[in-house]
Amino acid sequence: MVVVICGALALLAFLLLMKVLWSKKKPTLSKNVLFATGAVFVGSLGILMASGRLHWLAAAGTAILPFVRQVGLFLLRPLSIVALQNFMRGGSFNQAFGGFSGPRASAAPESSETATDEISMRLNHTTGEMTGNVLRGTFANRTLDSLSEQEIVSLYNSVGNDSKRLLTAYIQRYHPNLGENATHSETNSDSQRDSANDSISPDRARKILGVTESATREEIIEAHRRLMHRNHPDRGGSEYIASEINLAKQVLLDLL
Repeated sequence: MVVVICGALALLAFLLLMKVLWSKKKPTLSKNVLFATGAVFVGSLGILMASGRLHWLAAAGTAILPFVRQVGLFLLRPLSIVALQNFMRGGSFNQAFGGFSGPRASAAPESSETATDEISMRLNHTTGEMTGNVLRGTFANRTLDSLSEQEIVSLYNSVGNDSKRLLTAYIQRYHPNLGENATHSETNSDSQRDSANDSISPDRARKILGVTESATREEIIEAHRRLMHRNHPDRGGSEYIASEINLAKQVLLDLL
């Protein structure tokens, strides 16, 4: 038991000394505390040597080699090195790792956007949320979520067929009770079936799939697979959105 206590005290004293030596700032600990820490470290080692049990410490070190290996792998990570440096320079582990809230997200949620001359729509593939803006007409510069159900019906009946099909996906998700009332010009099912026959520009196709102009065939197929996995009608997704994704893939593959 004495050996264990002495070993623990020696390790603790060593860590405190390293923390102070690493810091470039003026040490915040008093000289008495530093002297006491050093004395504990040296005294603990002296007790182990005098009792002939120093080899026990070596044996214990061998036993914890697997743990040391894991710590070594941890320290090789850039974030871990920064955190350790912050700690050694006087910060706490909570400050070193950015607090208990964890690191902030560095990028916005993955999303895709599609638009007509009258409406633009953005789909967040992480949450499934859809947002839209009216680009022209009576409700120009309004967001779709700011429109009442009566205004949405009025908007639906005033836009072209492409915009109608785009609005259909939004209505199905947020205003399913409108259904037949919002489709005086054409039915939802007809608009969704016909959408597969429409052509879209390569630029719009890239925005839908979230790929760049230099995307390879493999990248296009992977983007299509990922989006369909999240937006397939069998998983509760919109048939219109699914048809747009399929069409975007075909348009871009035809360009290769």
